[in-house]
Parts: sequence; structure tokens; C-alpha cells
Amino acid sequence: MLCLVYNTTGEPLELVPSLAGLCLHLRGKAVILETVPGRFARSPRLVFPLPASVVLRKHRRIGSRVAVLTNVHLFLRDGHRCAYCGRHRRELGAREHLSRDHLVPRSKGGTDAWLNVVTACSSCNHRKDDRLVEDVGRTPRFEPWVPSRGDLVVRRLSRGAA
Repeated sequence: MLCLVYNTTGEPLELVPSLAGLCLHLRGKAVILETVPGRFARSPRLVFPLPASVVLRKHRRIGSRVAVLTNVHLFLRDGHRCAYCGRHRRELGAREHLSRDHLVPRSKGGTDAWLNVVTACSSCNHRKDDRLVEDVGRTPRFEPWVPSRGDLVVRRLSRGAA
């Protein structure tokens, strides 16, 4: 079970195991917002409901609200779908995998930034190769965007529920 941790402003910060959320509450660092129905943590003498979400008592400053660009975060942003053919990672063949594709290749001056990368299956990435999107005639099905940390937490939470 996972527990969503909110900052005092209501911004989702991270997903932690429900026991970690319970520990935050028991140590006085967070207040339980909602619990998981019918799920409990037990000690020899006490029973505690497992939290589904908690709010921190003290505001936690975050250096940057923009998420760090990693493949895990990129795949979360794009919903684990290829930007060109639209296939989900579960629909890929045995030897295919998801990868990072640069719209403007790095060899042509493109940067490794959120607005220049999309998720692509290995077949589409190989087909596009080291060329511009316009040269290949394939455009992404969606416009790349810069996610915040909260966006990725919510996407991860909704993916786990699905």
C-alpha cells in the first residue's frame, strides 16, 4: 500500500509506503488525511489504521518544482507510450523497449531537456535515427511539456490505481 504525502500547501510531494506514512504521523510530523479501508498495522497491544494520505505539519521547502529528467520520469510523463506509434510498453514485442528520443538530435545541436525529448519505442527510435522530425515525416502525437514533481507523483499514483 502506498501513502501520498502532501506539503502544508496541499502540493503532493511523494509516494511512500503506508507504514512510512504511519511513522510520520506517530512521530508527530504529519496528520493523517484518509486511511485505507480495512487495512491496519498491528503491534502486540495496539492497532493503527494504515494511512492513504498524510499532510506534513511543517512546510518542506523544495529546491526546484521541476522534475529531474530521467527515463523513469520521462516514461511517466508520456504514460509509458511511444510518442510516434502510440503503443504502450505492454504492447511492445519481446525485443522492443521504450527509449528516449530527441526531437532535435544532440548531434544537430539539440539539448537533453524536457521540451526536446519524448518516449519512443525502439523500433520508432531506430526508424527516426539521427534525423529531424520534419525530415522523417513523423511527428509526435503530443507536444512535450515540463512536468512538476507533483505531476509525476499524481501520474504514478493514478498508474498504480489503474
